[in-house]
Amino acid sequence: MLQLAIILLLAVHLLSMNVASFAPLAGAWLRGRRASETLRREAGATAVFKLSLAALACGAAVGGLLFVAPSVGMRAALARFPADAYWFAGAEILFSAACLYGCVKLPGWRRTTWALALLAATNLLYHFPPLMAVLGELAADPGWAAEEVINRRTLLRLWARPEVLSLWLHFGLASVAVGCVAASACYRRIQGPSDSNDVATTNGLISRRLAGFALGATLLQVPVGIWLLLASDEAAQQSMLGDDWLATASLALGVWVALGVMQSLTAIAWGDMERRQLGRACVLLVVTVVLMSATLKTSRQAGVAPAMIAAPVK
Repeated sequence: MLQLAIILLLAVHLLSMNVASFAPLAGAWLRGRRASETLRREAGATAVFKLSLAALACGAAVGGLLFVAPSVGMRAALARFPADAYWFAGAEILFSAACLYGCVKLPGWRRTTWALALLAATNLLYHFPPLMAVLGELAADPGWAAEEVINRRTLLRLWARPEVLSLWLHFGLASVAVGCVAASACYRRIQGPSDSNDVATTNGLISRRLAGFALGATLLQVPVGIWLLLASDEAAQQSMLGDDWLATASLALGVWVALGVMQSLTAIAWGDMERRQLGRACVLLVVTVVLMSATLKTSRQAGVAPAMIAAPVK
């Protein structure tokens, strides 16, 4: 039960940070478009920024819960970082939150919105995915890094390792897909009955463009996912390829459900404007992230349990 709870918390954390990391750029794009219904477009953009801010708060809170979970490996990994690293991480979260708050409070400021959204998104995408990847690797295998203390110079060197880079890019592409779908759902929620063909055409074009961005990012996940698999250690690879039934089943189901996500996004991009199609894409994206979280968690634990038991906790 504890393992399942951690997997679900990890999925919530990843989904929240996906939204916070890219939806602001989709919101800035919405605010900057020259659409027929200016007020509706502005309301949609503001709703996206509010969702991004809420997602950032949720992602930070759930990430904190994951840190304090009863895990010897995670406590040992956290202890290897100096205290100022956590103060710096907190400051970066507050900085992104302040940028998103500015986007909410400055309607009509298109260039300022773009600047603030870009700062918020790039700040999150640059700092947190590789840091979480390093923490995850150290929690699963303390011998993954030889240094006893992970200072900034050591951390930057660890970021360049292929297992971190591939996971970093994987998270970035997932953020594009999840962020665009979340932004599209926000925009569709504030739409009412359209009074003109021009408005309907504009609304449809916005949904199609966002679905197209999400579809492109999801398709790119195929080569990145292969790179991520090849960059994993041998024990993790074998667990995903048959040695661990849970990791193998999670990976296979995740790929299968991702195909359903692509089908829904393709339909929307080609002009299917039914709300159930967007709802299907949202549900399937959530299921995909849960399954991939299970794959990541279980595969990282493969082959390192004996070492964790034998390793002294300092």
